[in-house]
Amino acid sequence: MFKAAGLLGIVIASGMIGIMKSKDLKRRINLLEDFLQMIIEIKGQINYFREPLPDIFCKLKKTGDSKAFSLLEELRTELLENNGEIVEIWPQKAEYLYEKEPVTPDDMEIFKYPGEFIGQTDFENHIYHFSYLEERLKKQIKEAQSEFMKKGPMYSKIGFFLGAIGAILLI
Repeated sequence: MFKAAGLLGIVIASGMIGIMKSKDLKRRINLLEDFLQMIIEIKGQINYFREPLPDIFCKLKKTGDSKAFSLLEELRTELLENNGEIVEIWPQKAEYLYEKEPVTPDDMEIFKYPGEFIGQTDFENHIYHFSYLEERLKKQIKEAQSEFMKKGPMYSKIGFFLGAIGAILLI
C-alpha cells in the first residue's frame, strides 16, 4: 500500500515538474507582452503629449502584477528622489526586476534596450527607437509563442513519462 502511494507520488511529482517548466514558457510570453504594452503606451504618451519622462512615468500606473509598469514606478522614484541618470538606471532596474523570471538573454537585452537611448534624444528619435523596439518585441513574442506551442505540451508529457519510468524501475 505504501509502496504504491510512493510510486504514484513519484509519477505525480515528475509530472508537476514538467508542468511547471511549461508554465515558465507561458510566463515568458506574458512578460514580453506586458513589456510590449508598456512600450506602446510610452510611445503614445511621447508622441501625443511630448512631456518629460518622469511625468509620463507618473501617468502610466501599474496594473495588477505588471513587471513592466513596476519598472516605470521604480524609474520614476529613482529619477525624482535621487536625481539619477535614466541611462544608468533603466538597465539596472530591468536586470533587477527580471533576473528571477524565465527570460532568455535576448529578452533581457530587449528589456534593457531603452536605457541606451531614452532621455538622450529628441521626441522623434524616441518614437523611432520605441517603434524599433516594438517590432523586436513582436518578433520575440512570436518566437516565444512558437516555443511554447512546441515545447509546452512536450515538457508535461515527458515529466509524467519519466515519473512512470522511475516508478517502474523501483517496482
